[in-house]
Amino acid sequence: MMQRRKIKSLCVQETRCKGNKAKILAEGYKLLYSSESPESRNGVGVNLHRKLQEEVCEVNKVNDTVMYVKMMFGREMVTVLTAYASEAGCSEDEKEKFWRDLDGVMVGVPENERVIVGGDLNGHVGGRKGGEERWHGGGGYGERNEEGKKIVEFAVAFDLVIMNTYFQRKREKLITYRSDENISQIDYILCRRKYGGEVRNTNVI
Repeated sequence: MMQRRKIKSLCVQETRCKGNKAKILAEGYKLLYSSESPESRNGVGVNLHRKLQEEVCEVNKVNDTVMYVKMMFGREMVTVLTAYASEAGCSEDEKEKFWRDLDGVMVGVPENERVIVGGDLNGHVGGRKGGEERWHGGGGYGERNEEGKKIVEFAVAFDLVIMNTYFQRKREKLITYRSDENISQIDYILCRRKYGGEVRNTNVI
């Protein structure tokens, strides 16, 4: 799928791979992953095209819900961060730990460094509210819930834009999860606001 769609970097969640390792996949792609055990429902990873593998200068596997890869392009560092937020039924302590871990990573990334967050954040940001124009493009789906508030607060705190909301789409092109009658938008791409203009498109397959 990555080769067919010419995807060079893919953030994945629910990998359920054991340990903190790397795995060579078909066509030379490499999966860098972090997971506590194969029984865990969590596990995150970044799958890279072979050309990008040469640019990797740091891999930090925080735990089985947050990890990042730093790549150097010329003189510019780019951090690709993959995250898997606690689901609605999890305890409040577990949810708070996830956001503390994610905040901790972002605090350590210099403000002039490009950051791309690709995550299953398990929240609904919904439509834009007053004063959120800098971070929310207005194209969200559904009604905002408590988990969605956390996503928006995260974006505001680190001056990130929620890129899924910046491109006008039909409803079917906003929905990232579907199970029978349940449909929602829970997967998001975020980046530094000052680099948001470089993003040409976001699309749901």
